[in-house]
Amino acid sequence: MSKGDPLERLARAAESAAGNDPRVATFARGLVIGALVGAAVAGSTILQRRQSRAKALPEPAREPLTGVSPTDPPAG
Repeated sequence: MSKGDPLERLARAAESAAGNDPRVATFARGLVIGALVGAAVAGSTILQRRQSRAKALPEPAREPLTGVSPTDPPAG
């Protein structure tokens, strides 16, 4: 398996496949840029949804820290 990050490997593969045709390298470059932009948009959308859901949820009810659960039978 070849070493290096995936973008370097893709660039090397595109260069070797391109030969004298620069269209292959241009296509590979566009493909990589499109993938990066798509990943950024998807990540931003996920982050916005998580933040909006966190704001919409009610604050959880806080119970006193007595060590006794409200479902435990009364002591005595």
